[in-house]
Amino acid sequence: MMVKSKKRKILPTINLSDDLQKQSIINDLQLKYGNKKEIMNSKLLYLTTSPFNVCAFRNVLDEDVAINLLQEIQDLSFVFKENDLLSLHQTMDLNDVESPYISAVRDFIYSDVKKLIEKVIGTNFNETIDLHGIAFNQHNNLLCHSDCLSSRHTAFILYLVPKTWNTTCGGTLDLFESDENNNPVDIAKSLCPEFNSFTWFEVSDRSWHQVSEVLVDDTRWSISGWFHSNSPPQLMPLADQSLPTLSPPVEADLDILKSWVSLKYLNLEISSEVQQQFQDDSEVSLGEFLNDEKYAALVNELLNADWELLGPRNKKKYQVLKNQESGGVIGEFLSLLKTDAFAVLLSHFTGLPLSESYEDPDNPEFLDKPFGVRECGVTRWDKGFYSLLSDQDVRGLPDMLHVFYHTDLHEEYDVEEGGYISFIGRGETDPLLVIPPQNNTLSLVFARSDEISFTKYVNSKLKKPFYCVSAQFCCKSYGRR
Repeated sequence: MMVKSKKRKILPTINLSDDLQKQSIINDLQLKYGNKKEIMNSKLLYLTTSPFNVCAFRNVLDEDVAINLLQEIQDLSFVFKENDLLSLHQTMDLNDVESPYISAVRDFIYSDVKKLIEKVIGTNFNETIDLHGIAFNQHNNLLCHSDCLSSRHTAFILYLVPKTWNTTCGGTLDLFESDENNNPVDIAKSLCPEFNSFTWFEVSDRSWHQVSEVLVDDTRWSISGWFHSNSPPQLMPLADQSLPTLSPPVEADLDILKSWVSLKYLNLEISSEVQQQFQDDSEVSLGEFLNDEKYAALVNELLNADWELLGPRNKKKYQVLKNQESGGVIGEFLSLLKTDAFAVLLSHFTGLPLSESYEDPDNPEFLDKPFGVRECGVTRWDKGFYSLLSDQDVRGLPDMLHVFYHTDLHEEYDVEEGGYISFIGRGETDPLLVIPPQNNTLSLVFARSDEISFTKYVNSKLKKPFYCVSAQFCCKSYGRR
């Protein structure tokens, strides 16, 4: 009796096109890459050199191979990843996948493509190569970053987007100009993904880029990874950031609160209930916080204020008042937050030692603690705005009470629009707490010294801009969270 043998998996054969193997083409690309001279009108490849070199090999695979590769990628399981920097879907490491077309394309990248890029840039990669399938769905994005990490040398993307993909779909590869300190400033160029093109660039402390938000109900498919080197780029050390100064509370009569705050929150019975909730949850949100008159006046002035954009883009993109020391209702509200009267009110809400004027017989040690407010200001949030986490955000900071006042949100705001504040522990991935902005609402959050916050990217769903007044108060933890 004959036993049928198992069919061996036959891998498709993939080679570089004849043109990409021509020595004259390689020599021309080497020369122009080194001299930063662009190649933009070739059907074979393109090279853009500003703000940094990015090269792409067009139609790098036979079309049938690219289509079958896409099908195998789509058949894999994807994990949704979301944090301050990104929202996207990612496969397992493609080095562990043995399906025919993924295996064949992986071998092709690791051999022919790798050798060609090594010739162009004049370096040798080591054997370490990262490779994942990536899917950006509608409203997914990847914010400004440089890809500089460990031994990474060259980043690459094999685009498998629909052939109809264009700039109106979003998902562009945005390249940032850098200032004299290598900080990303403005987008200098946006490259639209092309089906079956292999895009690559060397990483450096100036290779700032992002994937813009996908704006259509479609998916930006790709295979992405990095070639590694035993001699990765040398990075400039980050400049130390000075910590914001602590300003002592300004003396003010408690009656000032009556002209601003809704009277219900000046009721001791209500403040006691608020304090109980805060001590249970380490956070509390107080709706209808300002009285109607002050609320209307504040919103009117915010809508007519002058704003300027803040950066750098690897840390933040939002607007601040051009003159944070301006007068008017905005200035009066900021001054209120810095008063001892407001600190006393917050102490009643939280039980935290924020003012020498707040007496609590259960905590006589209050008098030995520092008091004061820092980083008091106003921000405006619109589509495309965000703030990112930084390791420097936790250096030398004490436990803090974070105060946020949001206003002028549209009535149907949903957290899926972004713009919410997320607190996270250093080195952690899951948020400890999420604070969605709510109209005329004061949110109070206790955070330890190793807990930091970011404001999630505001996506294109947002119907209108909104505003946030924020401040931080030094305090003692008393074992919370």
